[in-house]
Amino acid sequence: MRLIWRLGRLLTVTLVLVVGLYFGSPYLLTAIGRYAITEHPLDKADLVLVLAGQPVLRIPEGARVYHEGFAPKILLTNEPKLRGADDLLRAGIRIPDYQESAVTILEALRVPRSAILTIHERAESTRGEMETVARFLKSHPVQKLIIVTSKSHTTRAYKIFSTGLGPGIRVIMRPVPHDPFDPSRWWKNRTDAKEILHEYQGLADFWRLRLWKGVMGQFTTPPPSVTVR
Repeated sequence: MRLIWRLGRLLTVTLVLVVGLYFGSPYLLTAIGRYAITEHPLDKADLVLVLAGQPVLRIPEGARVYHEGFAPKILLTNEPKLRGADDLLRAGIRIPDYQESAVTILEALRVPRSAILTIHERAESTRGEMETVARFLKSHPVQKLIIVTSKSHTTRAYKIFSTGLGPGIRVIMRPVPHDPFDPSRWWKNRTDAKEILHEYQGLADFWRLRLWKGVMGQFTTPPPSVTVR
């Protein structure tokens, strides 16, 4: 069953991209790229959450949002351990994990340690991140949450977080302004094309789960989610 869902998701994403390429319309391809980006005007919030991944790109923007007074605290999630990190540790070599690196960057950017909140629980996917944040917010209630992440990741992250956290929390998406991802020519850049494929795979999984819940209701266990970072 899991294999069938994986193949269905991949087929859906491939179909969307192939249709765009078949018609060869830069307008359609640009629309595909732009759909991946969700941005809201910045507003005063209780927290700014910087999603894990690409710390050199995302963390400075979280610090800027903090310094401009839009939120009094920065919240950091955490990534899975690097493969081989435990083997190196047993050999006496300790590699800082994502969260430690993120804190180091924030402190270098003059964000006081007292303004940095961390979730030590590691998440395997964006949905997993949302779940760890939801558990954290049960003891740290907020009404507005700014989420900083890469441009192409904002739409998927917004859908997952706004749905998962519920209507009681307003989610404000903040894509990193200097992120080099270009929605108007992503198909001409290998890195951007990989990002789009990755994000649409994740969106297909999001829509699949929503459809399953809509059809089956709350009385059936939903199909297992596919891990898409």
